[in-house]
Amino acid sequence: MSSPAQEVRRQRTNCSTSGWRSPTLIDVFQVRRIRSDEAELLRDLRLAALADAPGDATTTLARARAHDLHHWHEAAVANSSGPLHATFVADDLEPAPGDDGHLGVGMVGAYSNADGTVNVVGLWSAPGHRDVGVADALLDAVTTWARAEARARRLRLWVVERNRYAREFYEGRGFRATGSEIPYQPDPRIRQLEMVLAL
Repeated sequence: MSSPAQEVRRQRTNCSTSGWRSPTLIDVFQVRRIRSDEAELLRDLRLAALADAPGDATTTLARARAHDLHHWHEAAVANSSGPLHATFVADDLEPAPGDDGHLGVGMVGAYSNADGTVNVVGLWSAPGHRDVGVADALLDAVTTWARAEARARRLRLWVVERNRYAREFYEGRGFRATGSEIPYQPDPRIRQLEMVLAL
């Protein structure tokens, strides 16, 4: 059975437009931990994230595309269980007609350090799914995993300084800038800011 960190559903109110009827709640998406046999899903989500927001990642779309399926299989296995690495994905529960539902609508990665820190990496939600709580639910899943499995004392992430939207999102979630900065790897002229959240 999935733990709360591995399966989270978000709902929205559904109202009829053809006449009044009682509003109902319907599932919009589900957040869960990646499975060991989902190398292709992990690859497709990562490539989609890099194509959508290339300026916020520390790698490039070309480099990610160059990895063979064995690389993605090893990553899926490593992130599917245990307290060291984790990847969570958001599945669309209302796919568009003709969509087989294989490609999820969001993802986030995390890895733990020996000092009690869990590093949050690659938080992404797909266009069209950024107003239904996907990013919040993914971060909730990481937080629960960090506390329950990694036994972490804090979350840490690095955000590109020019991404004001991301900084404000994380501040709204309780993260605070530490004042530490590092160069952004693809372009060292740009800085990344460290933000942390005590658990």
